[in-house]
Amino acid sequence: MPTEEELQEGFTLGDWDILPGKGVFRRGDQEERPEPKVFAVLIALAKRDTNLVTKQELIDEVWDGRPTADEPITRCVYQLRRHLDDSENRQLVETLQRRGYRLKQRVELHQRPDPVPAPVPETGPNLRRWKPMVAFLAVAIVAIVWFIGPPGPEMQPQQLPPPVKSIAVLPFENLSGVEDDEYIVSAFQFALVQALHGMKDFIVKRSRVRYEMESEEIAKLLGVESVLIGSMQRDGNILKISYEISKRGEVVFSETVDGTAADLFSLQEKLSKTVRSDLGDNLSPALIKGHRPESDAYDSYMRGMYALERRGDPGNLEQSIELFETAIRRDDHYGPSYLALATAYALMVDYRHAPLEEMNRRARETVEQGIKLDPIIEDAAGAIYGYVYHKEKRWAESEQAYFRAVNADVVDSNAFNWYSRMLASVGRLDDALELVQRAVKIDPSSGLLNSRLALAYTWVDDRKNAYEYFTRSIDLGWGGSTHLIGYALLLARDGQIDKARNETISGIKMFGARTDWIDPLFAAMADSSRVPEALQALDVAAAERQVEPFIEFVARAILGDLDGAMGVARLLEQPGEIFEMDLLFIPELRALRQHPEFMPLLERLRVLDYWESAGCEWSEDSVICGADLSSKN
Repeated sequence: MPTEEELQEGFTLGDWDILPGKGVFRRGDQEERPEPKVFAVLIALAKRDTNLVTKQELIDEVWDGRPTADEPITRCVYQLRRHLDDSENRQLVETLQRRGYRLKQRVELHQRPDPVPAPVPETGPNLRRWKPMVAFLAVAIVAIVWFIGPPGPEMQPQQLPPPVKSIAVLPFENLSGVEDDEYIVSAFQFALVQALHGMKDFIVKRSRVRYEMESEEIAKLLGVESVLIGSMQRDGNILKISYEISKRGEVVFSETVDGTAADLFSLQEKLSKTVRSDLGDNLSPALIKGHRPESDAYDSYMRGMYALERRGDPGNLEQSIELFETAIRRDDHYGPSYLALATAYALMVDYRHAPLEEMNRRARETVEQGIKLDPIIEDAAGAIYGYVYHKEKRWAESEQAYFRAVNADVVDSNAFNWYSRMLASVGRLDDALELVQRAVKIDPSSGLLNSRLALAYTWVDDRKNAYEYFTRSIDLGWGGSTHLIGYALLLARDGQIDKARNETISGIKMFGARTDWIDPLFAAMADSSRVPEALQALDVAAAERQVEPFIEFVARAILGDLDGAMGVARLLEQPGEIFEMDLLFIPELRALRQHPEFMPLLERLRVLDYWESAGCEWSEDSVICGADLSSKN
């Protein structure tokens, strides 16, 4: 097998001449100039002469044994294939699944015979005096030509990396393998996304998924130009954060920053500044802060955020509250801790059925205190006020608060999602759709947001997009009860009754409720003579509180029991949100909207007051506002 020294002198692979000394792959007039790590991977493969090279061997030789994720290796092999024009045919580089890689063809070393100096006739003392200088110049010229290549059209000035205008930040990988460090890598991704949101005319998306595909494919999937993949390595108290930014499959930036675990905030700032500088923005990162937090307080804050993001798991929401309260006790001037704590209080109503008035009061008081101590969070706090006002059916105030939040310097997808739900609750389904689309653009791999977008498309009867986003949300592991019932309605519209029935059963079983009334319901949908039987079964299940209100509401309306459906809808007059009010406006409930009690119900729910204040009106079977109303008139 060839040695590395022999390979460095040049070799042939297929129809390519590989010239490591010049950093060039050459085929006829075509030249490719791979980055150094790609070259190093090829040398490692060539040394084995068609034998297997394991990933660990590549790590040892190319990455100096530093713990490395699979993605950088995969990316280098992908780029190597592109440079060798081997992406489709795979005639040169072979992947051996879960083992490594090998060359499929042997390399041929370039034969370079030792030069034999020609005799130089001695014609006199003058020639003898110049011989050493001539020899020196000859060696120098050969060295220069060998280093830079012969002059010609291939000599181009070094090009700057192409500008990047949009990026997806993937989850950072915890290379230390310490489970307790997972909250740190999650926090680095979240803080970096926030910082990049502050760049002018720049699009940043947060991915919650590590994709098993090339960076170019990931960028295409997420609708961005570039992808940032990062990792964290711990060495005692020192943390090393490494990242690569790839565009069109090529790495355009690659950096490592380090700092102490005792000052994570400073390390996050350092990372954010470095990434923004790479992307051509030298302004200070727009992390939400008017005050640099104390290190222990910030650690508690980040742990709380990690638990809050996983609030569906038992105990996590309560744990996040404890951690945010600890963070505030340790440093009562760091505003984001108040924002996060207020968010957790507000969510206790939906996730733990906590008392509405108490949780709303706590959320409001917490965020008011935070604004006093750290005024920079005031606009972002609009999301909390909007959520609280929404639960109190103070629609106009809710919208004003949400509007501030989605136009703040730093926003997250939740603000757009909550604002979307508020607009859907007052019948503005098209506007609600637009806002949740913006939420998904920010956070494209959120199962929750893809589910909400699927529902929004379902409510406006855009079936093609509804199916697409239901599929995406299911692939991302989302399957809440509202999601399943919405999907069942969509399937029923298209006549897929058996599948709709199965989805309905799955959704209801999530509540631990009985399902024996479902078969009569679907039988009645196919045969109207069986409606009485279906209603009787539904009555029994409802009397035993075995049916959630929103399911009973939709089922009665579909069965034509409009008075019964209106009776369930009156539960919406109670404090809070007994079920999502956008169901009042979906296509399946068109007949209900003709009921004489429908508009009086909306008046009691303060929706009519909101329409008047927002310049909207009810037209036929939908709400028309603003420019749409002007064009109608």
